[in-house]
Amino acid sequence: MPKAFDREVLRKRITETRKSHGMNQAELAEKAGVTPAAISQIEKGTRVPTIPVLHKIANVLEVSLDYLTGKTDTSELQDLLQHDDLVAFFRGFESLGSEDKEIIRKHIEFLKSQNEGRKGSDATS
Repeated sequence: MPKAFDREVLRKRITETRKSHGMNQAELAEKAGVTPAAISQIEKGTRVPTIPVLHKIANVLEVSLDYLTGKTDTSELQDLLQHDDLVAFFRGFESLGSEDKEIIRKHIEFLKSQNEGRKGSDATS
């Protein structure tokens, strides 16, 4: 049987993850496109965010929705960092300048769109 939604787990995980990223509530709110009051209420447990807001918060905090809601105890990023090739990529990426990082981001988006196009043509074959 799946775990029931636990507002307290959500509240704690958002607060702890935000702090581990060195962000205050206002910074998280700005990056997630919500008000600082909304983040405050979510972290106090007096408000439950909508799925779109929760998704934005998870993206900013670089964790999965499953992690924030307590379905799993491992963040998506922690799972990914178990792969040595990804760790090496992230370390190399971090050492690049902002222009080079942007070029890599654009290449990744291009490759993703190419891959999605191939999946679509495979389905129609």
